[in-house]
Amino acid sequence: MKMFPWFCVLLFPLSLLTMVCADAGQAQRTTGLDLQSYNGGFFSIEIPKSWGVVTAGSCATFAFLARDPNDPTKQVFYFGEIGPVYLSEQQRQIDYQYINMGGYPVTWIDMPSVYPLTPGNFLKQLHLVAKSRTGQGFMPQFPRMENVQVISTVPQPNPFGGATTELVRALFTQGQSLGEGLFLVTVAPMLPFTGGPSGGIGYGFCILGISAPKAEFSTLEATLTKSISSFSFDQSYVQNCIAQQNENFKGLLKAGKALSEASDIIVQGWENRNKTDDIISEKRSDGILGKERLYDPNTGDVYEFENGFYDKYRLDQNKYEMSNLQPLPDNNHELWTKPTLDGYKNLK
Repeated sequence: MKMFPWFCVLLFPLSLLTMVCADAGQAQRTTGLDLQSYNGGFFSIEIPKSWGVVTAGSCATFAFLARDPNDPTKQVFYFGEIGPVYLSEQQRQIDYQYINMGGYPVTWIDMPSVYPLTPGNFLKQLHLVAKSRTGQGFMPQFPRMENVQVISTVPQPNPFGGATTELVRALFTQGQSLGEGLFLVTVAPMLPFTGGPSGGIGYGFCILGISAPKAEFSTLEATLTKSISSFSFDQSYVQNCIAQQNENFKGLLKAGKALSEASDIIVQGWENRNKTDDIISEKRSDGILGKERLYDPNTGDVYEFENGFYDKYRLDQNKYEMSNLQPLPDNNHELWTKPTLDGYKNLK
């Protein structure tokens, strides 16, 4: 299985763009983020001006994070390998007992458990990885995406038995900001669940992400995708890494071809889900922020209020000039994706 992360790195410049991009035809949109070349010595990438870049690991474990220092929800990142994580809390207790009986230290004892081991669940626990000794030792700036709410998952073809790959759309909080992103995640158990010390663990591979503030993600998505797709290694670095795992190279090329051919189907499947997923995303964001939306059927304007306002409003709504505000219909994509107005400032 150790060949799997390097397989992901080989494919990264070639096929991951089409797997992440929700609408490749939107790449020409004006977003306000100008990209410029960044030279990392053995790699290069185009990132927005003023963004910083952090790297860690090498070859199969290589990782990079590029983000806006003023808003950490604006970021692109890639981690070749993250783990191990536990497949159950029971396994952690077994390891604790083993250590207490004089066994060798289990260095990942403070890593989270992910059960069941799915890409979406792995993403939900990523903030605990960021806080762990393992995560901090690997990259102190590790993304701390908390309160992850999965909006949708799109299964991806996977050429390796036991592994699961999905394209995950999710909301999350980072500090005081609400972010939205697309994340390509592969997970796999690495050892049989035998109940012995250091058994029952799994890894995340090829963790690729783009994100931005919730209100800006649909606008910035194409530029962020363009940024991450521009990543490339220096050829001598690639050859050095391949030489370290030369026996697996032919199998990796064959698997890479199958994954690349599936990318068009993946993009089409993602696009077909967009309208439904957009509404789910807006509803989830309202829940996280404690907001609710009402609209005026006469004008079509959508207003934002604190959650619970409508219950009070309808008890005496005739005292308002705007006396016919209504909750948004569940499936009206146009209203749910319309920019909101401050309800309290505009209420008459």
